[in-house]
Amino acid sequence: MVDGTPSSSVFTTCRFDEMGRVLAFDQHFNRLKEAAEQIRCPLPDRKIISTILSKSINDFGKKEGLARIDWSSKGQASCETRSLDQSKSPLVAITHPAPQWPRRFRGIKHGNWKPYLEARELAKENGADISLLVDNHAIVDADRATPLILDENGWAYSPGPEQGAVRSITLSLVSEHLESNGIPLRTAYLTEEMIRRCKELVVVGTGIGVLPVGEIDGVDIQLGTCLIELISEALKSAWQES
Repeated sequence: MVDGTPSSSVFTTCRFDEMGRVLAFDQHFNRLKEAAEQIRCPLPDRKIISTILSKSINDFGKKEGLARIDWSSKGQASCETRSLDQSKSPLVAITHPAPQWPRRFRGIKHGNWKPYLEARELAKENGADISLLVDNHAIVDADRATPLILDENGWAYSPGPEQGAVRSITLSLVSEHLESNGIPLRTAYLTEEMIRRCKELVVVGTGIGVLPVGEIDGVDIQLGTCLIELISEALKSAWQES
């Protein structure tokens, strides 16, 4: 549902497996609830959301996929399921101007998702896999994931809502595991200098999981395995707890 009005709805996209298990449903419902409160629309009903999600997953069949749950400003729920995209690794990225929103709509997934869909299509048209969204010469988000770097000092940095990114459920699922393995995670604008000096750049998201980025606008990016391995471990544990 893309109607061009940010205040018309909020949504979250969750991932489910062949058995119908949903990864981190509680976090997704809380995201929907907090986003609804942020744009001042009725709060979603957990029972309604759970029922429509279960029906959509059952109708999709016994296969892994994604479910987009929309909650409208009128208090109506809808759910659309789709197959997972199979992206090749490492990803080739291009940069694209980040959309600008009033503070009320920052950090959430809302009714006007057209700029992100267009950024993704532009990447495809240019032979790339993903668009990294840029504001004032710094990466602040991506078209469907959250960028994350490991710097030369062993710290991880990712843009947050204050920089212009959507709040990442995937990042919240893996942050504790990164910290416990000696990698502090902080929010920051990802500047050109940070990207140039980083040891590893990945994107994380519900659909993508975790994938490395090996090129941006034709410039090679150093590949690593540290973030990939730790985030993969954390996501495996999150699935076991779902």
